[in-house]
Amino acid sequence: MYFLFDFPLTRYLVILFICFILFGCSDEPEEKDWTILVYMAADNGLNDAALEDMDEMQSADFSDEINLIVQVDYSEYNEITGTYRYRIYPDEKKQIDFLGEINSGDWHSITDFANWGFNKYPARKKALIIWSHGNGWYPLNRDLPPSFCPDEESGSYISIAGKDFQNALKNINNQLDILILDACNMQTMEVITEIYPYVDYIIAAEDAVPTYGFPYHTIFSNWENYTQVQILAEEIAFHFHYYYFFEGMSQISCSVVKTSLFPDLLADISEFTNRWSANAADSIFHLSRQDCLEFNEAWGVYLPADIDIKEFFLSLLEHDPPDSLAEFCNRIVANIDDCFIFQKTDEYPTGYTTDNVGTGIIWFPDEDTHYYFEERLDEYNQLDFSDTGWQNFLANTFE
Repeated sequence: MYFLFDFPLTRYLVILFICFILFGCSDEPEEKDWTILVYMAADNGLNDAALEDMDEMQSADFSDEINLIVQVDYSEYNEITGTYRYRIYPDEKKQIDFLGEINSGDWHSITDFANWGFNKYPARKKALIIWSHGNGWYPLNRDLPPSFCPDEESGSYISIAGKDFQNALKNINNQLDILILDACNMQTMEVITEIYPYVDYIIAAEDAVPTYGFPYHTIFSNWENYTQVQILAEEIAFHFHYYYFFEGMSQISCSVVKTSLFPDLLADISEFTNRWSANAADSIFHLSRQDCLEFNEAWGVYLPADIDIKEFFLSLLEHDPPDSLAEFCNRIVANIDDCFIFQKTDEYPTGYTTDNVGTGIIWFPDEDTHYYFEERLDEYNQLDFSDTGWQNFLANTFE
């Protein structure tokens, strides 16, 4: 007696059917070239700007090899409230989720969005854009705003010194290829030191970012023109300068940090502070600090507490330093040029009175804001950058 499965052809068909069930009906999404996640913390009066930037993203021309996903937390005072997730296509925005009200000033919200997005929309390369208010490593008056990703409804923000931002990126399951900080004054030595191990390239501004933000139409339309991540990162910063030059904006700056080279810069700053902190009150350091442009004028309150790190060390070289100090300055400037692979472009000047700015800012209160240094010192000591001893050098400049 023969059973059906004894026939070779039938057995073959059964095997094909099993293979189809096991391998041909997978629900796994197709891996794309890029997944770009945009975290818009707009629960702080930035609703209109968020809507405008999403419209600009939709106006871009990109292929289906890019997953462009936006999470936006609207203000309670806006017509649309709560937090939505959208998938952005050329000429179209599709809602894919509604989360209700969240606290976009809680670092877990960044991590949750990133892990959800990179898991649901897998890609070979990954970018995260954080879009909101910013103010470097410190909230101006420990109030809202200006601070980083302030959520007015919950009364919270992402603390840099409190390790919120570091925890947000550290707990993302994937290393980021590109991180764009579309927020004011975020390209600082202190901020970079908190996050550089978790991302390959950081694109941000040491100065204020205009309300228009990054030129998303241009950026996303050109994103696929560059197969190398480094070249893409440089081009994003270039388009920032190009756009605002033709908009007639003055004093804008966007740079790119290649994080694999950043530890060498930290090491030389540590060596500098170890050698020269005892002499920090010397006139050469005061004169060089006075020569530097001051950054971080926010919301009508001017605190001259940040300067461009490259300009400071170039200024020291212009004041005829002793050979031993000149050696440190030249090494640090060389390291800055190595790791800040894109700096302010001279091709499209941006209104500064000097060509020596355009990298990243560093905290350096002057004699008039000595009180501010004392108020913030405990907070500064919580930063990873304090391991360089920079705050010890600053303390001695006031003697």
